[in-house]
Amino acid sequence: MSLLNLRSLFIASFMAISAAPVAAEGYKPVGGYDKYVEEHVFAASIMEELNAHSIFVDLEYCGFIYREQDELKATRAQKGQAASCLPMLPQGNVEIFASYHTHAAFDPASYNEVPSLQDMEGDFARFENGYITTPGGRFWFVENQKRQARQLCGYRCMPFDSLYQESPDKKVPYSLTTADLEVLFNQPIE
Repeated sequence: MSLLNLRSLFIASFMAISAAPVAAEGYKPVGGYDKYVEEHVFAASIMEELNAHSIFVDLEYCGFIYREQDELKATRAQKGQAASCLPMLPQGNVEIFASYHTHAAFDPASYNEVPSLQDMEGDFARFENGYITTPGGRFWFVENQKRQARQLCGYRCMPFDSLYQESPDKKVPYSLTTADLEVLFNQPIE
């Protein structure tokens, strides 16, 4: 998918969501526009290929998205473990906008369709945003300012692990706070 098509996809989906009732999805862009569309499209262009590879090798990959002289750039993705990754900081005098990482392949013993508490708390501690892709093909944005994570696009919108099948009985929330995750992670995995 080209960068132009991704941009069109995000703008169209944000506009559709903003026209829907807030309670239906839990998200409504201010004025019908998400102020981070450029950053989301840039992150999606990185994460699309990276998520497919991450699932194939069953390892997390991570890095940072930053601005250098008003241009968005990304660090080279670092290979992590099956459930962790340590990104390298960009060199020079740059403004880090967000971290990014994948959640590797489907693991039935893990809640890997949502950001983890460590994912969100790590971004908040560095006063950064974050992007996360999942085995089910979800694309999450952790927004430091709002202290929440929300899906930019849902089930199978990114490359996905064919072993993961969405359960109609167990809905993945559209947005989450760290308090929501504490409750979720204290429930038994079925």
